[in-house]
Amino acid sequence: MVDKEDLGILKELKRDSRQTTREIAQKIKSSAATVHRRLNNLVKDGYIKQFTIVPDWEKLGKTTLAYVLINVDYPDVKKKRLSQNIIADRLIKHPCVFDAATVTGRKDLVLKVLVKDTEELNKFINFLRNCEGVQMT
Repeated sequence: MVDKEDLGILKELKRDSRQTTREIAQKIKSSAATVHRRLNNLVKDGYIKQFTIVPDWEKLGKTTLAYVLINVDYPDVKKKRLSQNIIADRLIKHPCVFDAATVTGRKDLVLKVLVKDTEELNKFINFLRNCEGVQMT
């Protein structure tokens, strides 16, 4: 169970994960040893899944963000014993895809895609149209 001090550590890490335990300790008014111990426990107990970065996508030449809606080809999926989740897991491995979610309604999957420009987006969409289990975008 996390308490107010753990939440303070999490908040500081979310703000800037490069902070040292000493810097976090000063901000939440605790000792560096306590922050270190609590941080290790937060990781061990699964409250922190991973430490990550937020890239500057413009500097990396990826300036076009798109959400791509997909219809699953259910007859094909059932024949091949696939599912929406399996298709999403396969598609998220593509370097342009940053997130994939199954949804309800007229569409079955939503992909969050980051590409250089609309030309690269069109190439990706053409790739999708040839993927197993994808009926249309």
